Amino acid sequence: MPAIVIVDDHELLAETLRVALGQAGFDAVCVRPRRLDEVLAELLELRPTLALLDLDLGDFGETIPLIAPLTAAGVRVLLVTGVASRLRIAAALEQGAIGYAAKVSDFAGLLAKAQAALHSDDVLDPAERFRLLEELRVSRARRARELEPFHRLTDREADVLRAVANGRTVSQIASEWVVSEATVRSHVRGVLTKLGVGSQLAAVAAARAAGWLEG
Repeated sequence: MPAIVIVDDHELLAETLRVALGQAGFDAVCVRPRRLDEVLAELLELRPTLALLDLDLGDFGETIPLIAPLTAAGVRVLLVTGVASRLRIAAALEQGAIGYAAKVSDFAGLLAKAQAALHSDDVLDPAERFRLLEELRVSRARRARELEPFHRLTDREADVLRAVANGRTVSQIASEWVVSEATVRSHVRGVLTKLGVGSQLAAVAAARAAGWLEG
């Protein structure tokens, strides 16, 4: 089985890294990016010591869901990423990644970090790890506070807010749901009261700002 497996949607970078690791005496192979379940299945079959995992595989999505099952199988995971989001990197660390290497850094540094990760879990400064995970904790707490008013909405109030956000008027909602306009207005009042806003427009703006609609 190979010591190192590289999963990256940047084919040139992946192949260059594979060749460089081979020249340094390490057995390395590249795994073709595709559906995450297929990538995971191949990695678990190969069981390398280290997986150099791109955080974002483009059309195939974010690879964070792969990290926990890989680490549970005894595979070290080092992120090789062009993503600047510290929160996404922190989420990967939380799932068990031992560290990360930025694609924008010099190639020699990337190669050195990969070599170090093959033999040690201590490739990330503990203080930096703590800072990243603390930023993630603070961000989640802030998001929970922002979403709390929306959790107080009834199912029907939530449906009304989504309908209004999609451009529906009270009369249109009433017609589509086969209820009276007074019933819909009652739900609207419930939304405004629970969100602490004075208009449907403000309610939609608050929902968008909190990311509730995307959820």
